[in-house]
Amino acid sequence: MESFSAEDLSTIGGIATVSLLHSFIPTHWLPFSIVGRAQKWTLSRTLFVTAFGAVLHVISTSLLGITAITMANTIAGEETVHKLASLLLIVLGGSYILLFLSGKGGHSHSHNQPMEKMAVAGLVLVPALSPCATTLPVFLAVGNSSSMMVLAIIVLLFRSLV
Repeated sequence: MESFSAEDLSTIGGIATVSLLHSFIPTHWLPFSIVGRAQKWTLSRTLFVTAFGAVLHVISTSLLGITAITMANTIAGEETVHKLASLLLIVLGGSYILLFLSGKGGHSHSHNQPMEKMAVAGLVLVPALSPCATTLPVFLAVGNSSSMMVLAIIVLLFRSLV
């Protein structure tokens, strides 16, 4: 097994931190809580549906990340990709701050009472079909190391479920 350098461990720690902070975004957990309560689900059912949605969300995000790093490495060298990851993180963070400060970062609309199957399908499909672009720098940060890529995905999955 390949040993990890201090830089690799720092990258994994950063991935775990980004993943943890990312999970606090209300759109990632609040719909599950609200629908679970409206449908009168048990806590275990709500947690199961939430975990299933989280796993699909991580898978779609990972596929997007792997595609992005493959494309980036095809176009530019690894050093350029690392600089691009840093720049992308700064731009995305800045744009979210500007959206928040301008008051345009909210989300609101009304819902009809869906049937239970529709509620589960909607809750699970929305995160599965909307990978998070904010985590793309995570994938660009691990570079060409397949073991780091696998470890990054495992950390993202673990943090999403815990």
